[in-house]
Amino acid sequence: MERRGQVAGTRSNSLSKGSPIQAKKCLRWLFWGFAGLFLSSLLLLGSFSSCVTGSPFYLWNAASGQLDILCNRRPISEVLADPDLDSETRKKLELVLEVQSFARSELFLNTGESFQYFSRISRDAAAYNVVAARALALEAHTYWFPIVGSVPYLGFFSREEAEAHGRNLEQQGLDVVVQDVAGYSTLGWFDDPLLSSQLAYSNYGLIRLVIHEAVHATVWIPGSVSFNESLASFVEEEGSRAYIQSRDTDGSRMVRLNAIKQERIAFRDLMRRTALDLEKLYSGDGSDAEKLERKREIIDSMRARIRDHGFQYLDAQALSERDYNNAHFLSYLAYNSGTTYFQDIYNQCDMEWKCFLGRMQELEEAPPGWNESEKSISSSER
Repeated sequence: MERRGQVAGTRSNSLSKGSPIQAKKCLRWLFWGFAGLFLSSLLLLGSFSSCVTGSPFYLWNAASGQLDILCNRRPISEVLADPDLDSETRKKLELVLEVQSFARSELFLNTGESFQYFSRISRDAAAYNVVAARALALEAHTYWFPIVGSVPYLGFFSREEAEAHGRNLEQQGLDVVVQDVAGYSTLGWFDDPLLSSQLAYSNYGLIRLVIHEAVHATVWIPGSVSFNESLASFVEEEGSRAYIQSRDTDGSRMVRLNAIKQERIAFRDLMRRTALDLEKLYSGDGSDAEKLERKREIIDSMRARIRDHGFQYLDAQALSERDYNNAHFLSYLAYNSGTTYFQDIYNQCDMEWKCFLGRMQELEEAPPGWNESEKSISSSER
């Protein structure tokens, strides 16, 4: 999601932690809901692999982190009732509620009571994901657990713990990236609140976030993370455009949005082509040392193409200076694959979201060939 500077203005007490009544509710949740919290934490954070994820320490931190979010939440309507609430925060909270309503009525998404609450957290992201891959293969280091299935990342509520796990994987010779998580869905197990970290996003970023997470609560195919995330990204893209267009009286916002979309497509193509070049390299002849050197050259070439592309809206400098590795490519493609497949189904449904989502809900597994253009990019369970 897009990030901007911190929200201007001093936060009022409406954004403080929960009330004593809320604390009592948390005690009841702790008594009867720990098993559910435990499961939801696994759903949102990653999964079981012996060692780290199977340890009581990791599992307790995952469950308690989710419990902390739930205990600190307050109804957004209650927060908005505070006359001292700063104007910037008020506008963003009102926007979230409006997008939720649009997602339900126009996109036919199952929003439930998610994003009807606000929760203050002490970190700068909802969570932190660790993605890893072999240095000379586009194969994700994956984790598995019940219900959700295989997942190509492991999540933490602590940046320090995520980075420590990442360093451990690097010592095993893996390519690693630690990423900020903009938001997540507990897949309907709980009413996911808006988090204080998400108020730093632009209006456009918030619109996309709300729609993306609502897709996960509407459609989730176990063991098909790339399909699920790419589906959510497709609906997020098209749904946010529909929302903005419905409120764009003079068409100026859509002109800008169309230009941004074209730049996103161009960057996605650069990432995909580079990933395909790398996979061809890894499967070919040559020593490991030769392949590592050629890998560096291929990635440097992509950086040069990013700098020379002439992006007006994407931050070309930041994108070109990123220290790319196999984990970056796998993570990016997991969210940006199968666009042609989803667009074809959407067109077959005459661009009706109820029909499109119904088709997605009928699936028991990701259909063969859904990501045909990325079919040579693989992931193997470890």
